[in-house]
Amino acid sequence: MKNRQEALRIFCCAAEETSFKRTATRLGISPQKVTRAIKELELLLGEQLFHRSTRSVKISDFGLFFFEQSKMAVEQLNRLFQEKWNNTEDLNGVVRITAPHTYGCEIIMPILAEFARLYPEITLEFHLSNTHSDLVDEKIDIGIRIGYLHDQTCIVRQPTTMPFHLVASPKLLEQMPPPDNIDELARLPIVALLNRKTGRYWPWMFSQKRYFYPKSAAFVTDTPDIERKAVLAGLGFGQLAGYLVEEHIASGELISVLHDDAPPPWPVNIYHTHHTPYPMRMRFVFDYLFNKLSQR
Repeated sequence: MKNRQEALRIFCCAAEETSFKRTATRLGISPQKVTRAIKELELLLGEQLFHRSTRSVKISDFGLFFFEQSKMAVEQLNRLFQEKWNNTEDLNGVVRITAPHTYGCEIIMPILAEFARLYPEITLEFHLSNTHSDLVDEKIDIGIRIGYLHDQTCIVRQPTTMPFHLVASPKLLEQMPPPDNIDELARLPIVALLNRKTGRYWPWMFSQKRYFYPKSAAFVTDTPDIERKAVLAGLGFGQLAGYLVEEHIASGELISVLHDDAPPPWPVNIYHTHHTPYPMRMRFVFDYLFNKLSQR
């Protein structure tokens, strides 16, 4: 590999991911290119960077030492190039982003507003949709979705995960005791979220791949924000994503019940198509979103 800077970036990513396959996915390159870059660095250095087996890849002691040095060098290069980006036309243009309605309004929009103030030369175009978008057909550059994304045509990264909580208001819990188990949910008033595609209520998920399928509800909506407001008003129990209710749980406005039966958190995905080349302004927005979501 003639470009040693690129080889260092690949190595640093591989050291963080501890998987050549995940490194390739993260960088949008082939696994063979990752392997080739590591081998060429090892030949150049005369030291083994990773211990490889058919089941795992583990960084060597020398690799750990070299990673610390490489990381500082790559960060310095990034700072130099960032200064260059701010003075070139590479960042000028439009970047189109899609996200689910409520998550987009509450979580993504503040991040985009912050970005727009820092980098006014990039125009952000934000589309809200609760259905999975075809990025190519809809001319979208970056997608954000909660849940399991089975799309082999995109580069997908998962900056964070999303827990789910079964909650009720203190006012409602004064009127009736919380459930001791999942089966007792059938006798309680619930707030249900309607699936617009099927016309049915979304099922509630619990640990050990157990589900509760609401058959009737005290209140029904097709919007997560209204679902939250109905639960806050004491209209029923509801299962909602963490970003909607965790502040209310912390303040005591909502009480978490059956928390030992909570389902595994869902992945939060940020993804883009296999653009070749991938414009710098899109990569810049993608990395900014990834880093901000990783910090949540």
